[in-house]
Amino acid sequence: MRTLSENARRVMVGRYSARDEDNQPTEEPRDILERAARVVSQTEYKYRNSIKPRDIEEKFFDLLTSFRFVPNGRTLANAGVGSKQLANCFVLPIDDEMGKTNDGIFSILRKAVLVLKSGGGVGFSFGRLRPKGDAVTRGKATGAVSFMKVFDTAFWVIGQGGGRRSACMAVLPVWHPDIREFIHCKEQEGVIQHFNISVGITDAFMQAVEDDAPFDLINPRNNKVWETVRARDLFDEIVTFAHHNGEPGVLFLDAANRENQVPHQYTLETTNPCGEQWLGPYENCCMASVNLLEHVKENNRGDSRVAKLFAYEIDWGRLQETVEWTVRWLDDVVDSNHYVSGVPEFEEAAYRNRRIGVSIMGLADMMYRIGVPYGSDEAIDLTGQLMEFIRFHAMKMSVQLAREREPFPGIVGSRYDFNTLIGDVIGSFSPPRPQRPYSHDFGRPPVAWDELMVDLKQYGIRNSYQTTIQPTGAIAIIADLEGYGCEPVFALSYVLRTREGAEEKGEGDWNELYYSSRLFSEALELYGLSEQERRIILEQVAMTGSCQGVELVPEEIRKVFVVSSDISVEQHVMMQAALQNFIDNAISKTINFPADATPDEVRKAYFDGWKRGLKGMTVYVTGSRKTVVLETRETQDRGHKAEPHGDEPFAVKNDDYVGIHLTRVGPEESDCSQCGARMVVAEGCATCPRCAFTLCAVV
Repeated sequence: MRTLSENARRVMVGRYSARDEDNQPTEEPRDILERAARVVSQTEYKYRNSIKPRDIEEKFFDLLTSFRFVPNGRTLANAGVGSKQLANCFVLPIDDEMGKTNDGIFSILRKAVLVLKSGGGVGFSFGRLRPKGDAVTRGKATGAVSFMKVFDTAFWVIGQGGGRRSACMAVLPVWHPDIREFIHCKEQEGVIQHFNISVGITDAFMQAVEDDAPFDLINPRNNKVWETVRARDLFDEIVTFAHHNGEPGVLFLDAANRENQVPHQYTLETTNPCGEQWLGPYENCCMASVNLLEHVKENNRGDSRVAKLFAYEIDWGRLQETVEWTVRWLDDVVDSNHYVSGVPEFEEAAYRNRRIGVSIMGLADMMYRIGVPYGSDEAIDLTGQLMEFIRFHAMKMSVQLAREREPFPGIVGSRYDFNTLIGDVIGSFSPPRPQRPYSHDFGRPPVAWDELMVDLKQYGIRNSYQTTIQPTGAIAIIADLEGYGCEPVFALSYVLRTREGAEEKGEGDWNELYYSSRLFSEALELYGLSEQERRIILEQVAMTGSCQGVELVPEEIRKVFVVSSDISVEQHVMMQAALQNFIDNAISKTINFPADATPDEVRKAYFDGWKRGLKGMTVYVTGSRKTVVLETRETQDRGHKAEPHGDEPFAVKNDDYVGIHLTRVGPEESDCSQCGARMVVAEGCATCPRCAFTLCAVV
């Protein structure tokens, strides 16, 4: 096993080690990975295929200790210990009934608490609840948002007991009469703090916005029109509040349901807390992320300075092998999981559709290594080719497992069923296609979709879904990556504020550490710059986190080492779209906007994302939240107080509370509650880069 940095070791042991009666860690990183490999590989005894289970265990352990893929956090933490609950993501339905039935409001609250206790995150759609002011047996209904607040309070109480703080997703469809109150409900930061919120957008609504047409709000209790509004006015409210502080996000319901692989079972209504997993009622998913930085190899492109500077290329053969074994690992996890006690529906749903989520991380790191600027036309092309390759081999392996172990039980009537007539359709799955024809050659082997389709029709497929892109805060840290998930690198240099070591240095309560990108520093040295030149460059880069304005940085390096603030909104959207074409589930990614971005720019991005087939979008305007980003020295020097974000005060139009004008605030209000370090917002989550605490807590 490779040597981990002290920070990576601390995070891994702190989050995933088994513990003794005094709650002290009892495992080192190698022990954690050995335990996970041993427990998950036990499933192989159930199938007894051509490979011996002991050999499978050894292969899993080899892949884990070389960090070629890293499982989701609950699998690392719980495999063989504790609750043995291995899934991160859950969805629970909510019916318009207080609790007499299985899916009534307070019946679901009980189940949600059990999920949170096990370390999972939960998504809910409140769209089935009757609107505020509607008739009930005695009096008037209080509406969907009131029950969100009830859930939020319960989750807050549970969280006071310590341990992991899990987050939830609340979705309300855009046609629901309570939609305005929902849009406003997180205007004041700290209110409904255990939920991310997203509006479920339909194609009909977006078309009405485009056409400046009226739009009906429907009472879900009786499907009658409650109110007719101007679609553009409602859309402007969504945009205004997303620009204000990033919430609500948007989920494109019709895009998700067009790729619902099991439409005969349910209509998709909501996602998990970070938006990468659309799930049906009681469904859950285990994920694992392929570490792309571990899938490059040295090339022989010549002796030029640029060739030596970016002397790597994608190792497609190694990547194929890792994807195949990751699929096998995740299918074994479905059987190894001890699902939430007291909620048998979770296990039933998991076995019925055998969902898995092969994800990626370190995309930006890979691009630094091979010399491709994130967000460029070349990067968009590379991203499409990369994800198509991963999707193809994930499906191919799942078909092979179906041949060995049988297809997922819910396949009859699914898009993968080519034998059952459903309406006028028999088997609607067809190979995915890129956003545009590829124009760059990265040496990728061909993908034989036609051959795969023949096998798919003959043998079926083991897993109803295979791919996703999850947040990777903690697991990216332990893999020593600079770019989380599919995101660009946040900054080449940043300030990390920590309490550790401050007292010894006589610096009061806080110790400020300055971090620089390892890959950027290596590139400067490879280019042949002197030690003095490198020192001057790093000092200047430390001011803004970007090298774009630093004259001493060679053009060849400046072109490739872009960070999030260097990438246009359009490039962010195009990168997500290139990925989404080959992701059968969804993507956790943040579309970053500069501090001076306007609501019109957010509006344009939403339309661009909708038309490109995204299944959801999260936007973030720099400086619009209290818990924001790691700090560059430039923002530190400006001071921690700033002018309010936006032009007009916000007020909530109901009887509960009045929103306030948000400001960027002092450092004590934007720190990790566990270790005091600054948080970074990415992939829809706020994550601590030091101890990996996250407000979503789903990795």
